[in-house]
This record gives sequence, structure tokens and C-alpha cells, in this order.
Amino acid sequence: MEIFNQEFIQKFIRLTWRNPAFMTIAIALVWLIPQLFIRKIMAKKYEQRKIEIQNNKIQKLYPTNTPK
Repeated sequence: MEIFNQEFIQKFIRLTWRNPAFMTIAIALVWLIPQLFIRKIMAKKYEQRKIEIQNNKIQKLYPTNTPK
């Protein structure tokens, strides 16, 4: 005896995957969740790069090596 017979599987597919509301939510989740992680990583890299550029500009204004 199978745990899930074919009739149950077909009914499950019909009620979920072919349901427009379910598909809208599923597509939105697949689209938005990775985007949130990528956005967070990109924002962190942007802030680090911004600080690095600022430090480079400060170094140009106030060099630590004095000519002899």
C-alpha cells in the first residue's frame, strides 16, 4: 500500500500548484527572499567601499610620510 496514491497526488497538485493565489505567493517568495539577502550584502559592501574611499581621500590630504 502506497502512502500517497496517485489520486491524492493529483488532487494535491490541482489544489495547490494550479491555484493562482498560491502560485502568486510562491513566485513572490522565490523572487523576494533572495533579493533581500542580495540587497543586504550589497549595502554592506557599499558602506565598506564608501569608508575605504573616504579613508583614501583623508590619506591624500594628510600624508603620513614626510619627504627628507
